[in-house]
Amino acid sequence: MVRETRHLWVGNLPENVREEKIIEHFKRYGRVESVKILPKRGSEGGVAAFVDFVDIKSAQKAHNSVNKMGDRDLRTDYNEPGTIPSAARGLDDTVSIASRSREVSGFRGGGGGPAYGPPPSLHAREGRYERRLDG
Repeated sequence: MVRETRHLWVGNLPENVREEKIIEHFKRYGRVESVKILPKRGSEGGVAAFVDFVDIKSAQKAHNSVNKMGDRDLRTDYNEPGTIPSAARGLDDTVSIASRSREVSGFRGGGGGPAYGPPPSLHAREGRYERRLDG
């Protein structure tokens, strides 16, 4: 399970979203330090992004709130910069240090290549993502 940090992974964003719109949405919770929109993987679902707040309390407020952008319900989870999700660990022992960047923090291995989605600490239940207690 990822510990609470000032860094959030945000999923199910609209396809045409811009960094400015994400900042505008999340600044209601506190000062946003940076936003990085991730390349869309696959044809289903929305876009994902990393949203970094100046402090952890702002990230906690954002994570604990219901977030909508247009008709989309956004999903959030805490993110540890520079980590490889447990779903991706052990797949390839030749992963270089350079590839262990924030670009892989939302990675899930899958059929047609990598896909960004909710971190492994979440699972779907009745259309919402909830924390797993079993790890």
